[in-house]
Amino acid sequence: MPAGTRRSAARLVAMVLLVALAGGCAGQRDDSTAAGQSTTSTTVAPTTTTVPPLDAKELAWLKGVSGVSAKVENSFQAQGSGQVTRAIVLESSRKLAAWSRQLRRLGSPSDRLQPAYTLVRKAMQSYDKGANCYARAAGVISVGGSLDSEAEARVFQEMFDCGNAGEGNGTNLLYRADAKGKELKAKYG
Repeated sequence: MPAGTRRSAARLVAMVLLVALAGGCAGQRDDSTAAGQSTTSTTVAPTTTTVPPLDAKELAWLKGVSGVSAKVENSFQAQGSGQVTRAIVLESSRKLAAWSRQLRRLGSPSDRLQPAYTLVRKAMQSYDKGANCYARAAGVISVGGSLDSEAEARVFQEMFDCGNAGEGNGTNLLYRADAKGKELKAKYG
């Protein structure tokens, strides 16, 4: 065999042995580490995440809820007693609709203010229902301020009671939402 051919054959045999060794050892663990050497592992300490304080948008939303709540409170203090007229019932309807609109304008707050927002949404629904009931009650009263039949008087009373219930329930929910907002503000800063 010529010398060049012998070297080529030797290289080929060496390469085949290397491939065989590499393939045979694949998937086996290195016993040198297990037998004599120890490995050090590091454990990562758990990190504590701090919750950021409320941002300006969240604080503005809470302030808006408190503002509407204060308007509602002032409205009850300013109410007088007297004869219920068509104008008074229509004004009550407009008042409830205005409170609902003001709350709607605040929009939906961040996730962490959702407990207060759930109560605000329920208050808006109650105010909307009360406003509709008051409007229907006002529609029953004639322009002169009288109820012409017993049926009209019954419908008026049902709708007026419904309006009062919507106003009362909505106000209670709004007060609860305001209190929940203050609680969340204290929690998140």
